[in-house]
Order: sequence, then C-alpha cells, then structure tokens
Amino acid sequence: MLNIVRDENKIAQDVLATFARYGFQKTSMDDIGRAAGVSRQSIYKKFGSKEKCYQWTINTYLSNMYGRIFSALNNDELPPFQVLLDVFDILIGEAIEIVSNPHGTEILDDALHATKNSEEDWQLRLRARLAEFIERKNYVSNEKSTGVAFALISAGKGLLLEETSRETFLEDMEIILKSTLDLEN
Repeated sequence: MLNIVRDENKIAQDVLATFARYGFQKTSMDDIGRAAGVSRQSIYKKFGSKEKCYQWTINTYLSNMYGRIFSALNNDELPPFQVLLDVFDILIGEAIEIVSNPHGTEILDDALHATKNSEEDWQLRLRARLAEFIERKNYVSNEKSTGVAFALISAGKGLLLEETSRETFLEDMEIILKSTLDLEN
C-alpha cells in the first residue's frame, strides 16, 4: 500500500508492465519509481527491496484480477455469455499484453507460481465459481460443470501461448465457449 493518490491496482499494473519490459534483473528501482509515480526512495521505504516490491506487485495484480473475475461472475445484469467473455478477458486477455513484452513470459511464470502458492487458493476458487456459474445459467449439467470449467480455463491458457493480440484471443475464446456450452438455454 503506497501512500500516494494513484490506485494501487493501477500502480501494480504499471510496475508489472515495467518488469515485463525490462525483466526482473534489469528493472531498476528508478524504473519502478517512475512506473509508480514516486521516487525510488519511496519504493525503498515502503518495500525495502526490489524483491519485496516485485512480490507485492504480483500479489496485488493477482488479487485485483481474481476479485474482478469473481465480481463479474456475480453480475446478473449482463447476458451470461458476455459475463463469460469478460471473465476470460480479465483472466487471459489482459495477460496477453504482459506476455507480449520481452520478459513477459518470465513475469507470467512468476505470477503462475504465486497463484499456485497463494493461501487464497485462487485457481480452485475460480474453477468452482465458474462451474457454479455455468451450471446456474443452465449451460451444462451439474455432473459436467466442474469438468467444463476446467476445460474452458485450460483452453484459455492454451490460447495465451498462441495469440498475439487481445482481440484475436477474444474471437477464439468465443468460438471455444460456443462450441463447449449448451447455448440453447
């Protein structure tokens, strides 16, 4: 929690983009300070080291991302199919922008490790919440919902490795969703 006016989530995104651009090793505290809109001394005061700042950045980014996903899955105002597209855009589409940077895959790998090691158990919560959503919206039966949720998440992650833009990801994810879900309901 930096003591500045900017939103922490935006700061985490900007700092994460800086790490993705230069890589952890070559990102300087000055680079981090510029991305956060503060001096490098402020970064040192708050975190004490680049490593701790990096951990905070990834954890804040992930916490915000999963919070937005879970909020989207609770949205009953949008059509359910749009909610699903929004969920996968948040989960994968936004990550394409990070991965497209020179050191983006390094950052993505660290974020995946942080997700797996999190006390929040985000991956299992996401799978369960997605399964509940697609069952509640009558896209699949109760018996299939967990497997379908797992398959959709896995397919989205697979597209992350192939796609070069967020737009093409969303087009392909729409094809996957339409071919996987019972859209008659």
